[in-house]
Amino acid sequence: MDETRESDLRERALRERAGVQDGYFTAGQARSCGYSAEEMADAVVAGSWSQPDPGLFRLATWRSGDLDEVARCCVRLDGAVVSHQSAAELHGLGHLHPSFLHVTASEEAHLRIDRVAVHHHDLGAGDTEHTGAFRITTPLRTVLDLAEGGVSQWVLDEVVGDGLAIGRLDRDELEAGSDGSTPRVRQRVRRALSAWA
Repeated sequence: MDETRESDLRERALRERAGVQDGYFTAGQARSCGYSAEEMADAVVAGSWSQPDPGLFRLATWRSGDLDEVARCCVRLDGAVVSHQSAAELHGLGHLHPSFLHVTASEEAHLRIDRVAVHHHDLGAGDTEHTGAFRITTPLRTVLDLAEGGVSQWVLDEVVGDGLAIGRLDRDELEAGSDGSTPRVRQRVRRALSAWA
């Protein structure tokens, strides 16, 4: 394979990876696409990439948006998923207005970021959906996480009520989803559903 074709394939692979992460990618992801440390530094100097944080890059041609910081945080935390209060807020469920960005990450993610609450939990493929810039827990998973966490019953009732009203939650699926959870979650979800019977 000639150098030009190899370079094109490498660039395409990186663009595909960055394309689902709001233009961001880590040094490790760039290495996995075939870039050396020297080539990464050259791309920053040439203005093809920006480097907002050590070990984190962004395609320079990527347009900024309202949720850039959310995507940036998820990439920095090795593919963390927006969850809990932050997921509810982005889904339009309730009025939580969280003070911190809540994300769920793997046990290996131990980076500390200001104003970010990191929850550690293994999420299944059906527990998340992609926004185009980052992954977020589904409304069902979000309710189950909030029911397990420390939000008040009144707040949980509001989240469930909003989800039912806008069609993002289904009563039967919510009951079935809570059946596989702890007794506390089951009780709190059933209480929230009864508030909207």
